[in-house]
Amino acid sequence: MAVPSPRRNHKHEERPGPCPRCGAPAWWDGTRLVAQMVISTLGAVARMALVVRRRGRCSQASCTMASWTVYEVGGYPHRTFTLAVTAAAVAMLATSETVTLTAVAQQHGCDRRTVGRWVGWVMRLYVTATVVRACWQLDPTGVPPPAPPRPETPRSRAGWMLLLLEHFAGLLRTRFVALEAGPGLGALLRHQYERFRVVAWLTKSSPPLRIDWGAGLR
Repeated sequence: MAVPSPRRNHKHEERPGPCPRCGAPAWWDGTRLVAQMVISTLGAVARMALVVRRRGRCSQASCTMASWTVYEVGGYPHRTFTLAVTAAAVAMLATSETVTLTAVAQQHGCDRRTVGRWVGWVMRLYVTATVVRACWQLDPTGVPPPAPPRPETPRSRAGWMLLLLEHFAGLLRTRFVALEAGPGLGALLRHQYERFRVVAWLTKSSPPLRIDWGAGLR
């Protein structure tokens, strides 16, 4: 009986995914080492980690995509702090109005002003009415999405957005939309990036959430 060559199979499995622009086969094109803050397995405490990121290159010389970074699970462009760290910090603030920015910053290895920026960014990430409407449209059980907070404050509205995105991501997973593991915030933003190459910058207005009422995300 012929046995497939382990070396050949390994080489095929080691290729990056197809070109995100034209769909042609891709090849590896070098690596780079990056340092970023990630959530520790011991809980919502951030720690510094070194990550090796590889780059893919389109096999078609005429493709305008050329090369791109292949991100690990939880990775995202232009982030020293992973989206999981941002979500954990905002969630910690949203649980109580008495928790201070300083306390959250110390636990997540950043400045208190960074935590404040995260709250504002998450709060304005998407139009809440759009996400609520998407949840209603996708939920076959009729279970309502998380209700607005009372009273409403910047931190409670940011926490509400996290809950909405978690709920929305859960609904999409029931429809077999391929989302990476982890918080809904990171899973949805990563999906939008991988599929449309749009980046939700911390210092700029976020692109709209692309929603298809039939499949969930276009």
